Amino acid sequence: MQYYDAHVHFLWKGSFDEVRQRWQVLSERGLKGMAGIIIGHSPWDWERFLDLIPPQYHESVDKRFFEERIGFQVSIAQQLDALKVTPYLDGRFIEAQDSDLTRFYQAGFKGLKVLYIPDEDSEFGRVGWRKFYRISKINYQRLINRMVEQAFGFGWPIIFHADLRRYGDIVEEILQTNPGCPFIVPHFGFSRKIMAEFLERFDHCYTDFSSLLSFMQNNPRDYIDFIVTYQDRVLFGSDAFLGQPDLTADYLKFVTSFIGEESILTKIMSENYLRIHG
Repeated sequence: MQYYDAHVHFLWKGSFDEVRQRWQVLSERGLKGMAGIIIGHSPWDWERFLDLIPPQYHESVDKRFFEERIGFQVSIAQQLDALKVTPYLDGRFIEAQDSDLTRFYQAGFKGLKVLYIPDEDSEFGRVGWRKFYRISKINYQRLINRMVEQAFGFGWPIIFHADLRRYGDIVEEILQTNPGCPFIVPHFGFSRKIMAEFLERFDHCYTDFSSLLSFMQNNPRDYIDFIVTYQDRVLFGSDAFLGQPDLTADYLKFVTSFIGEESILTKIMSENYLRIHG
């Protein structure tokens, strides 16, 4: 079965040729493309900026990755041979003075990933954005709104990481303000119940099950029921990083084990992704 991974971070360690060869194996088994989330510019203090990256990824991010800017270019994504990569700009390191996204549009980026964590994210081990950058809540929100507005102006889809239990009102406001623009709330928004309400109210809202494999394995019935119910809006996503392609394979194994109907699988694995990314 052909499929696309809607949530892959462009982080790796060691030789890119080895990384490419490992993804080639998945390509031969049906993977056709991915949404690649790329850090678009080098943070000025890479060790400090690890606070904005979940601890489980730290071993996959080293000094060389930042200093040589090996993962910041769209051209890198285009070297994954048979895989069609849609490059998303990872906006977590963008501050107010850098918030004009025009240069990233010109560089070939095709989407935006927003990490909406104004306050401490204890679940993923990250400091809050406001504390990290020493920015007020009002200015933080202005920055996010500016990036989102410009991204939609480019025709970019947006992956908007937000805990709907805490920030559902912000997500709702953005969805109401930007009708018709593809908007993906990953990880089921950390609440299937609230996510379901958004999917029912906004036909341009999507979600993915990235980072949820362990939860799905522990409670397959409820998660599969949700996926089947909202089969027109759920994307296959793993939250893998480029140096860990096996995670995408693990998600594939789970989904195909519990969903046997081909028409549903086709929507989740490819049709919904292609509706957004072409």
